[in-house]
Amino acid sequence: MMPSARALRPADRRRDRTTEALSALTRLLEAARRRSGLEALAVAEPAGVLLAGSGPARLCDEMAAWAPLADTLPANDAVPSRMDVFERRALMQRLSVDGVEIIVCGVGDGEKTRRELGTVAAGCARILGHLENGSIR
Repeated sequence: MMPSARALRPADRRRDRTTEALSALTRLLEAARRRSGLEALAVAEPAGVLLAGSGPARLCDEMAAWAPLADTLPANDAVPSRMDVFERRALMQRLSVDGVEIIVCGVGDGEKTRRELGTVAAGCARILGHLENGSIR
């Protein structure tokens, strides 16, 4: 007897889907962090509130809190600060989804982080752009 075609199909990599946006963002970040080997990834709102993160919780919270301030410090401030340390370790990418600004942050190898942030930003736009009452359509 021949095996059924159903038994030969590869497992659907998306079988563990969620309709909740924050869960989807967290899963996106976790998959990206595992794939790239980055130390941490986070998605924050401009007020510094962490929306989703992957990696050490304290680092994700710190990235979310500092990211909105990264572009606002005066360029002529010569006194080293904790912000200088943060900016050397983390990279950020701002994006707007349906008129709402979010910030994607990552800590890791510079070029690898830059590439992964682009991928994560595209995923965030896809997830958040399909929202209806807080759930993914």
